Amino acid sequence: MSDKFSIIKKLVQKVRPTEFDDSEELVTTKKAPITKVDSSGKKRVVISDDSEVIDRKSTRSDSDNGASRFRLRRIAVRREEGRRRLRWFTVVGLMIGVVIIVLLLLTSPILSVRKVDVEGVVYADTDLISAIVESVKGEPILTVDLDSAEKKLLAIPWVRQARVSMHLPARVTIEVVERSPIAFFRSVDGFNRVIDRDGRVLDVIEGDPTDYTPINGTGPNISAGQTVEQPFLGAAELINALPAELRARLLTVTVSPEGEVSLALTNDVEVLFGRPDDFQVKLVAVVNEIKRQGTNRYAVIDVSSGQPSVR
Repeated sequence: MSDKFSIIKKLVQKVRPTEFDDSEELVTTKKAPITKVDSSGKKRVVISDDSEVIDRKSTRSDSDNGASRFRLRRIAVRREEGRRRLRWFTVVGLMIGVVIIVLLLLTSPILSVRKVDVEGVVYADTDLISAIVESVKGEPILTVDLDSAEKKLLAIPWVRQARVSMHLPARVTIEVVERSPIAFFRSVDGFNRVIDRDGRVLDVIEGDPTDYTPINGTGPNISAGQTVEQPFLGAAELINALPAELRARLLTVTVSPEGEVSLALTNDVEVLFGRPDDFQVKLVAVVNEIKRQGTNRYAVIDVSSGQPSVR
């Protein structure tokens, strides 16, 4: 009997109330020994190895942490979406604001054309120039059609070049380079056509101008702004190509019904050019022949064939 109690005592001493395993963070609770009395009156100690593992705290903590991380992530995603929407609305708002400001400026009288400066106009029709100026004045300066104004200017017979430019806040400048009249001829209707070196009719007048070379011969009835054809076009090109010494001696240019061109120079000299072609070659021949003749008297220099002859 004493041996049995000593064994039981040793077993009881080995049993501890609680044990903690830090590595697994578990709480293990062991039950105390249970003493039972059997039918014979003897006491027995019942030792049970059953234990309860408690991990409620850690389980609850892991679950709570996972839920918290999920909520934080969802909140962060929603905030990022909100920031993106805010940026998008900001950009759209700025664009709309810029468009509104531009429209207000375009329609504002502050930026309308209030002054138009015109430069270089001497012979061009003042009524036509004034009409173009009035079409520009009062228009919004940022949208005024400068190209259209230039095209209208170039349509004026006297205008060779035109440039229209804007100057903020409210000024437009019109710069014109006019054509230079070089000759005139009388037409079938009895009026004179003033032409430039390109044969363009600059004006239709009744009297004979004294500042331009007359072209003898009856020309066609064409309007200002149109270009005359041969041989009057060739006569204008010849006059423009004359060297200074011949231009100073030029009196008239004659166009025959056959389309040939001749010049009347001082000292009763006539130069026959023939058909209005190869003017440069023929002019060189005329100048060389005049120099070669010197003080000799002659009445006609004929270069219509390309080879000069004097008589």
